[in-house]
Amino acid sequence: MWRLEGGFLPPGLLAIRPPRVVVYADGWAIVDAARTLRLAKADLNKLLAALDRDMSGQPATATPRPGAPVVMDAPTTVLGVRTAGGKREVRIPALDETRGSYAKALYDARDRFDRLARRITAKGQNYVSRRVRLVAEQTTLRGGKARPWPKGVPEPRAAGSPVRTRDLSGKAAMAAIRLIPRDADQRGGWRVFRARSGASLAVSWRYLLPDE
Repeated sequence: MWRLEGGFLPPGLLAIRPPRVVVYADGWAIVDAARTLRLAKADLNKLLAALDRDMSGQPATATPRPGAPVVMDAPTTVLGVRTAGGKREVRIPALDETRGSYAKALYDARDRFDRLARRITAKGQNYVSRRVRLVAEQTTLRGGKARPWPKGVPEPRAAGSPVRTRDLSGKAAMAAIRLIPRDADQRGGWRVFRARSGASLAVSWRYLLPDE
């Protein structure tokens, strides 16, 4: 597993960001909750063995070498692997922004995931699910007109935050997929809907992963 935590992004994008790469025991690997490919058993075993070796002996949170640059607002990279020997997970602040500041094995592990992600993006198929995560961020509409809230889509509940999330399945998920346009890369173009409460909400969604 390779995911990012935090970083300088709008709260809505942080809430909707999926893990970068997840690989399951049956060989299915998923990138950005958008592309998927089933790895051959030999390839899966080779990847797990290499990642286990890379992360063996690493602390739960890695510490950069003395004198490493401090990068504000950079995300924390989380790398994880589960084998017969147990689960290993390492959190590495600003890994991508400070190349050479951590143990080489951590960059090796990150690069293995990156090569796999590029392979799946190029050779895999679109990932779809009947379960989605709906994310809505309160906004002030300037010009234009908010669309009516889509029929059949439950409204995410407000919880003292400008960002609301709700996981949907079955008919509710299908309604969200059908009625809420989105940009595949999640970087912009969120549509604004008028909630039943009267609030203007910028809304998007992504497919949930099997273990979410």
